Amino acid sequence: MALCGLLVLAVAGCASTPSQKIEFQPAKMDAFHWVPKVDRFVLVMDDSLSMSSTYKGEPKIAIERDLASNLSQSIPELSYTAGVRSFGQGGCLPKGKTSLITGMARYSQAGFAQAIAEVTCPNGGSPLNKALDAVGEDLAGAKKSAVIVITDGLHMGDKIVGAAKRLKARYGEHLCIYPIQIGDDPAARALLRRVAATSGCGAVAAAEDFLPGNAIATFVEAALLHRDSDGDGVANYLDKCPNTPKGVKVDANGCPLDSDGDGVPDYLDKCPDTPKGVKVDANGCPLDSDGDGVPDQLDKCPNTPKGVKVDANGCPIDSDGDGVPDYLDKCPNTPKGVPVDKDGCPLKGVTVVGDKWSVEGKVLFDTNKYTLKPAAKEVLVKVAEYLTSNQKLVVEIQGHTDSAGKLPFNMKLSEERANAVRDFLVAHGVGADRLTAVGFGPKQPVASNDKPEDRAKNRRVDFKPTTK
Repeated sequence: MALCGLLVLAVAGCASTPSQKIEFQPAKMDAFHWVPKVDRFVLVMDDSLSMSSTYKGEPKIAIERDLASNLSQSIPELSYTAGVRSFGQGGCLPKGKTSLITGMARYSQAGFAQAIAEVTCPNGGSPLNKALDAVGEDLAGAKKSAVIVITDGLHMGDKIVGAAKRLKARYGEHLCIYPIQIGDDPAARALLRRVAATSGCGAVAAAEDFLPGNAIATFVEAALLHRDSDGDGVANYLDKCPNTPKGVKVDANGCPLDSDGDGVPDYLDKCPDTPKGVKVDANGCPLDSDGDGVPDQLDKCPNTPKGVKVDANGCPIDSDGDGVPDYLDKCPNTPKGVPVDKDGCPLKGVTVVGDKWSVEGKVLFDTNKYTLKPAAKEVLVKVAEYLTSNQKLVVEIQGHTDSAGKLPFNMKLSEERANAVRDFLVAHGVGADRLTAVGFGPKQPVASNDKPEDRAKNRRVDFKPTTK
């Protein structure tokens, strides 16, 4: 690596490169692909007298400003609090042994550029220890912090190591120190290496290490940034959804928000307020398995054939209320209350007068019998089906006889015929409380009793339905 193992070789240090003019180039690090590794950092610059001497044909102070400027231009403007602090008595006028030139405030490249430009006219001693003690206050409240020190490391002594240890004692593992040496004095390099080592996570580097094309970017990332490839605000090492589309809001794991918890992220969810537990399709909308426009969780008729019109419950529309949906109804305008067959047409034998109906002459009996004949049972099965699907109807079952025989016998026989029908309907699912059996004997003939075929018409059971 061009930085000579900038973070790894904290102990070994870097060998100086052959003499050459030091010209730095800022790195292009757009804010979109990074998140802060630290919430606070301080750039500490040496403005002491030793920085007026030359290195590789240039004043050290000029190299320092150039390097600091290129670093600042490379740092994306993210949500960290930062400041620039100097030590020495530069600035052409006495400013004390250390001075916070700008900050602590939200980092901006323009603010740093102005502060870096003020580091000039180097003068005085090299009280880096005073600067590090002051940095302890600059970083107050930091959760994770970094200190970048640019200096030649001369005329300092062990007291700067003591100051670094005090910083480390205050901030522990949440602090990293990165000294950068301008010059090649080996004793100064060793001293700065000890300063970096106190933090346990910092490293010392030489100004020459920042010459290769990507070296500044490498340093800035190591000290201040976590990579965020998809730009969602969650660092790659924490991001469980690393390819989130640009602009999509995410949770702490970097995964797109799913506010209703249906498994479809908000940015794709066309039904964002789906009730909890409801199964949804790829668009986040409740499943509508039969495609009738009513979601499954509300659909009381979940298997409606495709294209059939339905009501709010997802059930096929039955306009005439006969129990047969319109799409199957071959008699769509059956009067209300009339029993129908499976095609929605009135049962044979049904008589309709206005809005009233009755079944007459289709449940017939042999002479002196109340046993149900096969033909009568066929009619009664249809009546039972209709009544079970129309629970609001109650029925009076009316038994009749012909005029042959004595009246007391015929009255009892007509009741037995009515009860036989009632028992059949109950056995086929009609509630007993909806059925009343009444015998009329020979009193309500529908035909003359003079001929055998007419008397056969009178041996019957009729139905008189009413609404509850």
